[in-house]
Amino acid sequence: MDQALPTGGVLWRVLGAWADPRGSMRTELDRAPSEGRLLFYIMFAGLFRFVGAAMALAYGPMALMIPDDQFRGRIAAAFVAIFFFLTILSYAVAATGGALARLMGGTGSWYDSRAALFWAALVAAPAVLGAKLLSLVLVGLPALIVGSVEMLGGVAFAWTTAYCFAEAHGFASVWKVFAVIAGLAIAVVGTIYRLGQIV
Repeated sequence: MDQALPTGGVLWRVLGAWADPRGSMRTELDRAPSEGRLLFYIMFAGLFRFVGAAMALAYGPMALMIPDDQFRGRIAAAFVAIFFFLTILSYAVAATGGALARLMGGTGSWYDSRAALFWAALVAAPAVLGAKLLSLVLVGLPALIVGSVEMLGGVAFAWTTAYCFAEAHGFASVWKVFAVIAGLAIAVVGTIYRLGQIV
């Protein structure tokens, strides 16, 4: 069975996943990637986010107002936040998402949930970076437009996650999974906004 699996490199498989996200998830599960490989996936995805954060610091609207010493500090903070805290958070999100999927009738394991989330993050990473860079190019336009463009990266991540979780947990409808993810995201953003108003 291994001989029938695609033999391209990870970047080639990431690009190909956009043509068939469910099929790419099934291929990854058939590969049975090790925990080290899954960690590589989420950290590689983090690399794209780090590049976007660094570009925002260097060329964003606040770039000229950040002294060199603060710039280096912010770059270091972004590095720690993305490669350490975001990685840990990804494991927690995978566990929570897996538990929720099981409650909704999903058949995947916690391993399947990690594989789904981490592969989805990697597949979406180029789109997340592209949206970030495009939002920097559009700086100067109304904030709603710039923010909407940057938000496209989050939509891409939710879209790939929906496909990957649907395949990993045996859900027939990707759109129902996407609706749940979107609903949870809106609830989280709304809660943070309300807390910000209280504080």
